[in-house]
Amino acid sequence: MINLSEVHNILDYLDEIVFLLENVTVIYANKKAKEYFGDCEGYNIFDLLVFEKGSLLVEAMHTEKSVSSVNDDAIITFEDRIFSNRRGGWLYFKISYIKKNSLLILRDISEERNLQEVKLNISSLIAHELKNPIGVLLSHISELLEDEDDEENIKQFLKIEKQALRLNRIVEQIEYITMAQLGLYTPKNVSINIRKMVDSVLDDIAGLIELRRAKVEKHINIDYLDADDFILRTILKNLLSNAVKYSFDNSKVILKITSEYISVRDFGVGIPDEEIPKIFNRFYRTSTGVKMASGSGLGLAVVKHLANIANYKIEVKSQHMIGTEFIVYFRKE
Repeated sequence: MINLSEVHNILDYLDEIVFLLENVTVIYANKKAKEYFGDCEGYNIFDLLVFEKGSLLVEAMHTEKSVSSVNDDAIITFEDRIFSNRRGGWLYFKISYIKKNSLLILRDISEERNLQEVKLNISSLIAHELKNPIGVLLSHISELLEDEDDEENIKQFLKIEKQALRLNRIVEQIEYITMAQLGLYTPKNVSINIRKMVDSVLDDIAGLIELRRAKVEKHINIDYLDADDFILRTILKNLLSNAVKYSFDNSKVILKITSEYISVRDFGVGIPDEEIPKIFNRFYRTSTGVKMASGSGLGLAVVKHLANIANYKIEVKSQHMIGTEFIVYFRKE
């Protein structure tokens, strides 16, 4: 039978900070706790720890309802910043309070949070720095079009405007995808002109379609759909570009859109059965896909992530060397 001393020795090996409380007084703190906050035992937990939002712990200790989540064992979890003199400032922690045992467990997530902020700041900076010159470019093109009478020049200006608008969409997608990956994107449903969106997406991947000499058959039986423009466009673009990319030359891709789902079917290399469960993993590329075309292995991971945000369901049907169909249902069953 393990005695209390042995339990304490085990807790000293944990990477998490552990406090055992009696009411609000610390009666035990493991080694990691002392590394962050010095001597702990005998102190009031609210005197020992300087919380950014101390009310979260108070609420956790005095209510049956969690500020974040409660499981069957009454483990209450939330996040807060706590000041640590020994670590030189404010740190982010994931905090768990086990009511039954008066146990407070802190996991330092500062590195994860700081990395997220850096990623967001870099992407936002890139987007911001590109948006301004693109906006200026579009403004100048508009002025040139107003003053131009020569038909050939007008055609050239329209081509430039078209590519500038395409670049602007890409910049916006970088910004939105970063926000989505960091859990900061909230879907905003609007009425979308489906045929116009499809034509826009196909225009974006026109170079790829031309390279494969592919034909995209469109079967669209709705004119408008209520959805988030960024999420729907990104899912549609990734699925269509993948379908064309992994098709054989002179093949076709069939796109179907109804009020209930999007279906993208190709007649390309397909996916081996044993690899289908892995295709939505970040950076994963199938054995046949690697040989067929270049890529990052992020496209389907982004599709899956955005589908989860929008509460969509994805179904995959594939036969190796025959073809693949992705079906995105707009509502999970």
